[in-house]
Amino acid sequence: MRIRKATMEDRERVIDLLRTLLIPAGEVGESWRDEAQVFRLLVENPGLGAILVAEENGEIAGITTLSYPIALRCCGPYSCIEENIVEERYRGRGVGGALLEAAIAEATARGCDEIQVNAPSESGYPLYLRHGFEDQAKIQVKADLPLSPR
Repeated sequence: MRIRKATMEDRERVIDLLRTLLIPAGEVGESWRDEAQVFRLLVENPGLGAILVAEENGEIAGITTLSYPIALRCCGPYSCIEENIVEERYRGRGVGGALLEAAIAEATARGCDEIQVNAPSESGYPLYLRHGFEDQAKIQVKADLPLSPR
């Protein structure tokens, strides 16, 4: 297995993997135009984030995407794992752990002081703990914008 940064040639395969995870959960609509544009934005602008691909025998076995927000409390950028997906047939083979280690190395190389995951999946949660992440009591609060006043 090889971990590498995604290229534009990976776009369709990465988006297909996202579809398999997100569409059954009802988290996205039918159009993937926006996702393709964001994929391009991340590949072409590494200061915004990274898409890491686990490849085995020419197939994408999994992906991890990182974003690099900036916060005063971190004195600069920190890293957030946005998606961490392993294709079902590759689960249990160390793909998720290898991607997570690559994500940690990538964030460290970017100079990030922190790496976090908001609302980790039930299956991914133990992986993060095994790799040194600490549980935080309040997982996530969010609102879609624009927010209607109450």
